[in-house]
Amino acid sequence: MADEEFWRLVAVLGGRPEVQDDGPYERLTAMLAEEPEERIIGFAETLAFTLYRLDRRVLAQTVPPDAPELSDDGFLYARCAVVVAGPTAVEAVLADPAAFARFTSVDAAHAETILDVPSNAYQAATGKEWEHVEEYDYETGSNEQWW
Repeated sequence: MADEEFWRLVAVLGGRPEVQDDGPYERLTAMLAEEPEERIIGFAETLAFTLYRLDRRVLAQTVPPDAPELSDDGFLYARCAVVVAGPTAVEAVLADPAAFARFTSVDAAHAETILDVPSNAYQAATGKEWEHVEEYDYETGSNEQWW
């Protein structure tokens, strides 16, 4: 899936990762479920690659002084929040790790819901369980080059 198409779809989420509302994620899931299977997989692959790009030790260590250290899951969810915020946020964080701190708040944790969008869309579209494994592992510490 082309980056611009991925970001057009992510824009359905409203660019506000702190919002605790499943509605935008459900709309995105429904939109993807109307697409061919290959596009659902393409969305999953682009999402995984984007999260992988953000998987960097320097970001994991960039938390506000008054905040607790991020767990592995907390770091993943904060990276999801960056993605939900959009391409400008991703590029800002990659250019300046200090920009990541605003995504480490507890309020941003709901952004992890984006991880379920491809599998839910696939199941809605095909009636089958999602068994796809993305090329890039986005779990914390998987991007060995940056850890």
